[in-house]
Amino acid sequence: MAPALLAVGALFFTGEGVVLCFGAVLALDNCGGGDRRSRWASWWQPASSLGRFVDGLAAAYPSDVRDQRESFGQTLAKHAEKLNVDMKLQLWKAALRKVAKLSGYHLTRNSDTWNQVNRLVQLQNTLLSKILGDCRSLKVDNIDTGIYMIKRRLHSKRVLLILDSVDHLDQLETLVGARDWFGKRIRIIITTRDQHLLTAHGVDSKYEMTGLNQDDAFQHFCWHAFRNEKLVDGYGEFVEQIINYAGSLPLVLTVLGLDLYGRTKKEWESALDQYRKISHQDIQKILQTSYDRLSENGKNVFLDIACFFNGEWLYNVIELLDSFGFYPNFSIPRLREKSLISEFHEILQMHNLLQDMGREVVRQESLKNLGTRSRLFFHEDVYEVLENDTGIDNHVEGIVVDFAEGDDIIRLSPKAFENMKRLRLFRCRNAHFSKELNCLPNSIRVLDWPDCPLQSMPSKFRGDKLSILHMPGSRILEIPLELKEIDLHSCKNLVEVHDSVGLILDKLVNLRLGGCFNLKSFTRRLQLRSLELLDLGDCSSLQNFLEIEFEMEHLHFVYLMGTAIEELPSSIGYLTGLRLLELSSCVNLKCLPSSIHQLRSLNQIYLMDCPNIISFGMEEEEEVHNGQPTPYVVSTSWENEASLGAELFPLPPPTKSTTCLYLYLMNSGLSKSNFFRLFNCFLNLHTLQLSCSDIVSIPASIKTFVGLSMLFLNNCKQLQEIMEFPPNLGSLHADGCISLEILPEISKIFHFPRLERIELSRCYKVNMGNCMPNPAWNRDYEMIFSGNKIPDWFSHCKETSNSHRCEFDIKGSPPYNSDDIIGISLCAIFEPVGTGGLQVHFITVKSEDLRRHYRYTNEGKLDEMDSDHVWLEHLNTEDIRRRGMIVDQANDLRIIFENRCPDSVIFKHYRVHLLYKQHDEQNAKDHENVIVHLDAPIENIGNLANPMDHGWKSTF
Repeated sequence: MAPALLAVGALFFTGEGVVLCFGAVLALDNCGGGDRRSRWASWWQPASSLGRFVDGLAAAYPSDVRDQRESFGQTLAKHAEKLNVDMKLQLWKAALRKVAKLSGYHLTRNSDTWNQVNRLVQLQNTLLSKILGDCRSLKVDNIDTGIYMIKRRLHSKRVLLILDSVDHLDQLETLVGARDWFGKRIRIIITTRDQHLLTAHGVDSKYEMTGLNQDDAFQHFCWHAFRNEKLVDGYGEFVEQIINYAGSLPLVLTVLGLDLYGRTKKEWESALDQYRKISHQDIQKILQTSYDRLSENGKNVFLDIACFFNGEWLYNVIELLDSFGFYPNFSIPRLREKSLISEFHEILQMHNLLQDMGREVVRQESLKNLGTRSRLFFHEDVYEVLENDTGIDNHVEGIVVDFAEGDDIIRLSPKAFENMKRLRLFRCRNAHFSKELNCLPNSIRVLDWPDCPLQSMPSKFRGDKLSILHMPGSRILEIPLELKEIDLHSCKNLVEVHDSVGLILDKLVNLRLGGCFNLKSFTRRLQLRSLELLDLGDCSSLQNFLEIEFEMEHLHFVYLMGTAIEELPSSIGYLTGLRLLELSSCVNLKCLPSSIHQLRSLNQIYLMDCPNIISFGMEEEEEVHNGQPTPYVVSTSWENEASLGAELFPLPPPTKSTTCLYLYLMNSGLSKSNFFRLFNCFLNLHTLQLSCSDIVSIPASIKTFVGLSMLFLNNCKQLQEIMEFPPNLGSLHADGCISLEILPEISKIFHFPRLERIELSRCYKVNMGNCMPNPAWNRDYEMIFSGNKIPDWFSHCKETSNSHRCEFDIKGSPPYNSDDIIGISLCAIFEPVGTGGLQVHFITVKSEDLRRHYRYTNEGKLDEMDSDHVWLEHLNTEDIRRRGMIVDQANDLRIIFENRCPDSVIFKHYRVHLLYKQHDEQNAKDHENVIVHLDAPIENIGNLANPMDHGWKSTF
């Protein structure tokens, strides 16, 4: 019979018991073992006298309490002598008889908590005794006392405390609850498999443990497998396979090494085959502890990943698991926190040993009857179940038939699927059935069957629960309703999508029909409120796009590239949630509707390889007379505004659009379009890609695109002039514009305060006279352009002949030294002779004994250049520090130019200019109107000029 712990618990939860229990302070001697007391007291924390009574009650049996006999009766009799009121004793006896009759169910319910609390108290006792030594006065009998003792006795101690294999937050809260428990001389290290415990407890820093490297793993395994760090001849291939299998985990290497010690090569070979199929029992036992602690939902997600989804795209796995009702957006982060899965470049990954552990859990569900396992994934098991009638006791939830390319034929049993009432996933890859599939269970939620030979679903299949239909390249002609995803891309037989598809699939989220090149008719009306993605890309026979009849705020992505459409309907303005519109390679496309400018969330428009586009909507008449509020327009009174400084052109205030727009028009016909006449449109344009287009001139109207930061004009071979830059332009990329001659003046910082990069390689005709930066610009910028002329304001010059390296030694001297440096300008003329990049090394010298080496690397596309080019860059001290260089703490400075790869460039001329703190404000004003001249290379004028010549004014 079980002890009466639950009887006591019930006593505290009944009204009469509470009154009786707390109506008197009892002082009973201990009637049971001390082990009982700590378990109880750690949960309830009773007063000392009441606690001793509780201890006796906790250790007694229900019959002893009910009949008040044995040790409990003796203790109660002794206590009766101390009671002054006989009625109070009689009330206690009656209450205890009532409590003792309560069901033992409560004991089962609370025993886990009881044991857990007892373990925590034991940990507190261990912590105190290990640090302070055994002492009776330190004996802890409940959690609160333990916390008090830890805070009081350990606060001033100097201790390194390591808490290993923590698996519950209670352990941290009862042992190291808060920083103020300890003084400054204690350091605490916590190891756990659950990263969330560290987050929840607010640790200062985290470190993810890594496995052994290849050499250490090899040595570790050999010590256990051969009792020597060296490999035994003939076992090299086996050892390599073991290390790859173990993933450099020391514990696994130890277990396998001991298991294989002293065995023959044949035994090793057989053991390896077995490890791949059946996890080693010791490894399984260790790893499965993490699995066993998961919730039921977490276990399902873990097993699905281990059996089906390891190595797949994370967003696809989330979508699949969500269709099963497994709440993956919560479950997957929990598995990641427990180090059971990881993510690499959005690919879901599980260690092969954890995968084997999960698959072994499934195998253990039934060692002989495969039909009663929850998941089937091994080829042999799939054959066994699908070719044979496995009976009515079928528990299969998921089947993956994933064979290598070949002629594998499954001789399908007529009743193979009939009894799979729990099947939710069927994935078939490269498998062929000897008979037509005439039955599918209605429990299926995901049907993934590329190149499916079926033209229609089995007659009895209703598809009530089917959520995801993935059948690219199939012959299917009819689809069930209530789907969340339809993937029929590359179905060459698909000619028409009926209007009903656009009207009744209310739950549809993704519709993928890309590559159906015979599709001529798509549903004419779209009323799918849940739709998020519509893919009609490369449907080359599709000429018209549907009408949208009401607002669709959830449709984010529309792919129409490679279609034959000529225009989009104005109703596209109803796609208020649209983020991406892909129209590349629509060779018949001529115009966009004006309503496209009303899409507040539109972030990306792709119009590459559209040679016939003429109108981007909002014709000039509409711009003036459409009744819309006048958008934010930049003033063109440049000269007056120049005096306002760097804050001249703030980014535009919010207008219709709420996001930055990226517009891609590469290799499209723009010379006849109205793009640059849309003065009041594209105010949110951030990136404009016009490379390889037929444009001849960038007109001055581009300055109305006040949000434009990046402009790409690479290989626009007909481009002759750029009349203006947008006021907030950050970078210009115009490599290979062989006809370009005219650029706007940028020498005054006030015009373009955010301009940091100009690329003009292979622009042989451009006049760089107006494009040189002012030497007073102390902000980051970089330029590269064709030619051999550079600004005349550089103070340190050096000329070489066919050199791959050049050094500048700059020594600080009065009245300026390196502490006064606020910027460094670098310039080089080089001849590209191969691929690679430029390198610039900074070596700062604090004293004769201390040198600090820092390097900054610039990589350029040198392989496309066929003549001399100039590279120019300026770094201010803030950027220099950000790159790890500290020039203002050095006495001397050495700057080294060299090519990044052997035989990539030949340097012909170098210049360096140091910008010092300005001690004369008038000098700075003088430089506002400096006229920058370009010099051809000159003779070497020495390694170092007078430091006074490095200031802003005296350089000129």
